[in-house]
Amino acid sequence: MFTARDIYNIAKKLGKTTEHVIQECGEVSIGYSSRIPLVHMVPIGLQRRCPLLRDDGRCSVHDCKPTACALFPVGRVASIEGVLDKNMEVTKDCVKVRYVLNDFNCGSAKRHNTIRSWLARFQIPEEDDFFLEWTVVTANLSVMVNKMENLHFPSRTLEMVWNIIFSLLYVNYDTGKEFMPQFESAAEQLNALCRKFWSLEAEETEDSSIDKPKMPDLL
Repeated sequence: MFTARDIYNIAKKLGKTTEHVIQECGEVSIGYSSRIPLVHMVPIGLQRRCPLLRDDGRCSVHDCKPTACALFPVGRVASIEGVLDKNMEVTKDCVKVRYVLNDFNCGSAKRHNTIRSWLARFQIPEEDDFFLEWTVVTANLSVMVNKMENLHFPSRTLEMVWNIIFSLLYVNYDTGKEFMPQFESAAEQLNALCRKFWSLEAEETEDSSIDKPKMPDLL
């Protein structure tokens, strides 16, 4: 699965737009439980190989390969703790990160690595602010969209929200500019959308005549 940083780095490396990278290497779907847009890598050819592999079998973006590939066989898991109210906004203080070692049968045992040294090979910081902020914004969006579906928002409204999330979260980046300021701006806009939704929902609770938050007010 791609993150926004993965797509940005690949686009910059290959001299393409983020939208082109998604079209050529991935597919977009709505997460089964998260209910927000996710971008998955799509294998190609009869051998179902990675679309980023060159004809000689080498990775075309080795120095900025997707995080899941760069980390392997290490896995990274984020858990949300201390959020007692389902409408409470998730913040970085609520996110706990841990690393796990997946089963693997490739490579050799000649070289030993620590988690820190393994991350450093691909310029992934041990204290990764992006990963924390990514977890925060996707968690908040997931709560919002799940609640909208439970409230039976019209399908056209949900599609509009999904398009907004997809564009801000994955697509609207200029590879000629630094990634993090652009991501932080997108994340703040999306977190603000979540806060607005929760605010309107709270007003609905106080006024039973309101069936559901109105999208013009929300957007």
